[in-house]
Amino acid sequence: MIFMTREQMRRYDKVATERYGVSGTVLMENAGRGAARVVLEAARERPGTITIVCGKGNNGGDGFVIARHVINSGRLASIVLLGRREDVGGDAKTNADILAAMQGSITEIDVSKDMKSLPGLLAGSAVVVDAIFGTGLEREVTGGHAEAIRAINDADAPVVAVDLPSGLDANTGRALGTAVRADATATFACLKRGLVIHPGVELAGEVTVVDIGAPGCIVQEVGYDGTMLDGADFRNDLGPRDPDVHKGTFGHLLVVAGSPGKTGAAIMAGFAAMRTGAGLVTLAVPADLMQTVEAAKPPEVMLEPLLPTIDAEVDGEAIERIDALLAGKSAVVIGPGCGLTDSMERVLEVVLDRANVPVVVDADGLTLLSRLPASTLDDRAHPTVLTPHPGEMSRLVWKSASEIQRERIPLAREYAKVKGVHLVLKGARTVIASPDGNVWINPTGNAGMASGGTGDLLTGMIGSFIGQGHRIEDAVALGVYLHGLAGDRASEETGQRALVAGDVLSALPEVLLEFET
Repeated sequence: MIFMTREQMRRYDKVATERYGVSGTVLMENAGRGAARVVLEAARERPGTITIVCGKGNNGGDGFVIARHVINSGRLASIVLLGRREDVGGDAKTNADILAAMQGSITEIDVSKDMKSLPGLLAGSAVVVDAIFGTGLEREVTGGHAEAIRAINDADAPVVAVDLPSGLDANTGRALGTAVRADATATFACLKRGLVIHPGVELAGEVTVVDIGAPGCIVQEVGYDGTMLDGADFRNDLGPRDPDVHKGTFGHLLVVAGSPGKTGAAIMAGFAAMRTGAGLVTLAVPADLMQTVEAAKPPEVMLEPLLPTIDAEVDGEAIERIDALLAGKSAVVIGPGCGLTDSMERVLEVVLDRANVPVVVDADGLTLLSRLPASTLDDRAHPTVLTPHPGEMSRLVWKSASEIQRERIPLAREYAKVKGVHLVLKGARTVIASPDGNVWINPTGNAGMASGGTGDLLTGMIGSFIGQGHRIEDAVALGVYLHGLAGDRASEETGQRALVAGDVLSALPEVLLEFET
């Protein structure tokens, strides 16, 4: 499902009305009628009055349409206007007049004066509908409007937001001073960026997209910001395997990883790759760690020496060794727990320069990459996938982690385009960006996965799907989506606090089996 920015939605409405002649009144009617269904569903088990709090603009106009359909359904509706009827204009005025003509009384509140009456008007409501501000809001909410939002949040009733919760920035997902905390949101035409990223996700509740009757081709004309991943998109990628296959059919993944005290990272990445269908997986670790890794790794994963030790010189013989490890591989993962020595920095440089297959860089590998010249990735003839968390991303772009979190989507898109990489910016609602500027948001995963080892699993999974021959975009999306879904399934058994990477790994077979069948 696609999502748009505030600016794209403005163009969408403009094209609908000016090029295709779909009037604003028709769009508002369709929007309000669809939103009314969401409101009535929220009120289905709750007797009493449905209270609709309207602003003076088009969002309030949607609220007037909702009120009319609520009344027509046989439910009681109470309409509160934050402002004066005479100040309502355009399509909103048309619908306010229709509502008044059908004896739907409208209570006016002067937001510049006393707002103490609003809590009383909301008391006892079956549902409160927030129709104050829409996607166009860009300034901080203050004064009486802020008081109104607080009153809605304090009401003892479910809240349904119209288009998006009032006070929520449609582009950033952050509250502009204060914002409505909705239990459900009826959003129009398509999702908005602010509804699919945090903290907007929590403020919006359950989101329903309402068709407003504009021609579908408008999306192609105005463009969109990105796409939400959906499990249905992967059914064809993960169906039953053909019977006439062998282990070579599904690729050979090389995992360059591990250092003293971090051998588990290599093992987890390798095992996750096997669990997600890789035909063969080889771990390349410093030779002095092979005995430790051999004792702990799953028997299905092969093991080869990389350097004699983690800080051994990367000379001509070592480069020949790296070339031998790269030979015959279909993808390479480098970085999980590999350490931050100068030697490993040089290994990364050699792998990126000499690997004639896609390379996935993660964890310590990303920190090492930040030390290399900015041009390191520029001439790679094969795809590169980077999987940073915000802290690692901060080292790549020289911005603070907090800055990155505020601009996750635009920053990820810009970096992927400039560097020509596939970027996986991890975190709540992981952002995937491709070199052509496309963006995907992942809805799976939970806070319990913020623990050691889960990132190593993801890296192994992405490398596995790439090595099996999936398109890079599909392989990355598959890995991210299934990784989060396995974490969600595992947390149902363990809870989030007790969740560890091994639980996520154990949940993978069940998740994959669902897609296969």
